[in-house]
Amino acid sequence: MARLMNNSLFGLLFMLVLVSHGFCEIFDVSVEEYVKMKEFLASVNKTPVKTITTKNGDVFDCVDIYKQPSLDHPLLRDHVVQLEPPSYPPMKKLRRPSSYITVMTDNDGEEDACPFGTVPMTRVHMEDLLKFGSVENYKSKYGRSGYNALGQTEKHQYAVKETDGGPFYGTQVTMNVWNPVIDTSHHQLFSLAQLWVSNQQGNDTDTVEVGWHVYPAFHRGSTTTRLFVFFTGNSYGPGSCYNSRCGFVQVHNKITPGMTLPKVSKYGGTQENITISAYKNDTSGDWWVGYEDSNGYAPVGYWPKKLFKNLDKEANRIVWGGETDSYVSSGTTYAPMGSGHFASEGYRKAAYMSNMKIKDSSGKFVDAPSNLDSQTPMPNCYKLGDNSADVATVGQHFYFGGPGGTCS
Repeated sequence: MARLMNNSLFGLLFMLVLVSHGFCEIFDVSVEEYVKMKEFLASVNKTPVKTITTKNGDVFDCVDIYKQPSLDHPLLRDHVVQLEPPSYPPMKKLRRPSSYITVMTDNDGEEDACPFGTVPMTRVHMEDLLKFGSVENYKSKYGRSGYNALGQTEKHQYAVKETDGGPFYGTQVTMNVWNPVIDTSHHQLFSLAQLWVSNQQGNDTDTVEVGWHVYPAFHRGSTTTRLFVFFTGNSYGPGSCYNSRCGFVQVHNKITPGMTLPKVSKYGGTQENITISAYKNDTSGDWWVGYEDSNGYAPVGYWPKKLFKNLDKEANRIVWGGETDSYVSSGTTYAPMGSGHFASEGYRKAAYMSNMKIKDSSGKFVDAPSNLDSQTPMPNCYKLGDNSADVATVGQHFYFGGPGGTCS
């Protein structure tokens, strides 16, 4: 429940008192921003054909595939939805979509899916927007004014490997899934593992990003590990966004950005892998996202090429690895990355990227080069490592991550 109170001498600001689950939070937002929030909620929360509430408390609305929020994007008003890729890339182990992939479960723990002709959309709530201070902050990955509108400086840290030049037309990678603990009391925001495919021309950056993250502020306090996608067609400026809020056209009726991944790896034990891909379709020129686990492969959705200035042609940079984000202030510590253990601990103990592939100009997925550039700006927190002896079995790969902390 939200109560709206005038808290400004000139009536230009609202103080919103949000009462939820017995807790009270106060948010100061401008009248203009509050109106934008209400308009945004009306645009993304479409009338559902069916609603699925998961055991984690997530609410997925099954909406008409032709009325999903991304199709309201100004560049996509006349877009014709593709129900599957016009052609499939010749990827190793490629399988057609499997009806046995089980990722969405209802409140009773039973497998569920949206009806034919509809797609799952995570429902957005007013408190989700209020916590970020504005709609653009909520949608953005960089440059936010601050969680709960505090105005602190963000600090992103990385442990990644990359290749530049190109032309590239996509990548595929297998990664193990972890559930790093995010301590929001010490200003930690998120921890993730992902791929980046981008085209950088001077100060202009187009990028598509796919991976898993733990991001409590974005998911109503949830600490589960989730699939996510992100894109920008304007250097992370307004209009960039996560998941299916704008731009990304969802086509699969079960697998969707924002869903909790069903299994995570155990330190010293079973490793749970997913294989993800982001690639330009040779026929349409759109950028498709593929998801694969032990049960099969499925195309999840795509970003139409109209969204990009330069990535509509090709990519010139591909990056794989981990990232964390924290707000820098007194008492800040950096979030754990990957398993929360250093790369040197190796298999079953550290996070990894394996079977790294790049889609080249011939349309084939080939092994990533062995001489990748490394970026570890805070090595006391996070490290990279590899084991060349394993290349024959797991392809080009590396380990990454670390415990975070003060990093001193």
